[in-house]
Amino acid sequence: MDFQINNILVGFDNSLSALVALKKAADTAQRFDAKLHAVYVIRENKGTPQEIEKAVTEIAQNKGIDIEFIQKTGKVYKEINTLEREIGADLIIVGTHGEEGWQPFWIGSNAFRIVSSANCPVITVQETTKETPLQDILLPLDDDDTTRQKVPYAAIMAQAFNATVHIYSVTRNKGPRVKLRLKAYGKQTERYLNERGIKTTFKSDFGVSVKNAILNYSKEVRAGLVMIMADTESVSVVMGSYSQDIVNNSKVPVMVMHSRDLAIAGAVGY
Repeated sequence: MDFQINNILVGFDNSLSALVALKKAADTAQRFDAKLHAVYVIRENKGTPQEIEKAVTEIAQNKGIDIEFIQKTGKVYKEINTLEREIGADLIIVGTHGEEGWQPFWIGSNAFRIVSSANCPVITVQETTKETPLQDILLPLDDDDTTRQKVPYAAIMAQAFNATVHIYSVTRNKGPRVKLRLKAYGKQTERYLNERGIKTTFKSDFGVSVKNAILNYSKEVRAGLVMIMADTESVSVVMGSYSQDIVNNSKVPVMVMHSRDLAIAGAVGY
């Protein structure tokens, strides 16, 4: 691989979703031997820095790892996105149903703004996410030109967690050319992953609701992670309706990536 996950940034405010996100981040940092940074952005009446740092320290001790605690003042999404660039974060992990919450299509949501502005992949985690091992990854492929740019990240996540990747070619279109292209994408992806010793399954669906199909299939394969592109089927300049719907409704963590991410774009080798 031409890249690695060396620095992980997690937003933390001691809410339920933030606690789940920090535990997921700690597990991921252990798998990659990565440095983990937990940032708390001070806001009025949202807990004291001492309380927040104590919670971070307790999780660090329980997990047996070091977590750098960083304290900032300002707007949450701005501070997290600025810190991402300062530390060279390769991955951000955030809770979606914490103090601010993730409301469908609510532009003011911290999680929405973090995902939309990030230059690295972002994993969103709900407070209801179960603490289960990441053994199965759902990798949807659609007929958008950017869809395969997330495949190298699927590979490094699968290798780190010894997970099976469930390749899922899915689209609302059902024309013969689309079917041929998507089946070809699926087979190329299968070969790419198998050559790297990664176990895979392959399924395709055409002429379906993409959101519903992905959410239903994620339950069927008991996925521990769903991987999507932010700007697929985009109706906005930052994040499309498809990706918003998946994050809003998924009961498992979702890794969201942008086609502008140069690490991804430069890593696609098939």
